[in-house]
Amino acid sequence: MNLRQRKAMQTKQKISKVALKLFNEKGFNNVTVDEIIDKTSTSKGAFYNHFKSKHDIFLEKFKEIDDFYVEELVPKIEPLESHIHKLKTFLSMQMAYIEKDLGWDVTRTIYEHELNPERESFFLIPDRPLYQILYTLCEEGIRKKEFRDDLTPEQMIIILVRVMRGILYDWSINKGNYSLEKEQEILFAIVIQGLTQNRER
Repeated sequence: MNLRQRKAMQTKQKISKVALKLFNEKGFNNVTVDEIIDKTSTSKGAFYNHFKSKHDIFLEKFKEIDDFYVEELVPKIEPLESHIHKLKTFLSMQMAYIEKDLGWDVTRTIYEHELNPERESFFLIPDRPLYQILYTLCEEGIRKKEFRDDLTPEQMIIILVRVMRGILYDWSINKGNYSLEKEQEILFAIVIQGLTQNRER
């Protein structure tokens, strides 16, 4: 990456960080592109060079999060032997990242925005890397008889992501007043136990 590219990346990150802070303080609909430009001392040209609209700032944040999962977390779980351990470790590192690097206020702002019925939620895009990672873990876990076989990988993903959203939403509305990393360990231990035990049908 040359100097010009680094500066462009720094500008993009600055706009994103300030915009998310403004969305959190004032609400998404109450923040204008002009205000973001003013607060970041940039120009409209710079803003629209990186983002098509305010909504794109959230899309970029989601892509950044998913890229982190793929580039940082997946290589760390690959050497682990069992898929149960891989899933537990992935979820633990995911929640630690959200708690330490995103924070409850940014997480809450993202959730508020994603509840807007006027646009499709990024949470529901089926080919997100997050879902692909979970699918691989669940499918291979079933194939190796570590997970129960009366649920499909797709059904397991639905269970996992709904629990994931639930704990993140609760943590956000509680203003981060408990350890997300520790709480998820208790919650997902129960969920994963349910995914690994066959029950009478």
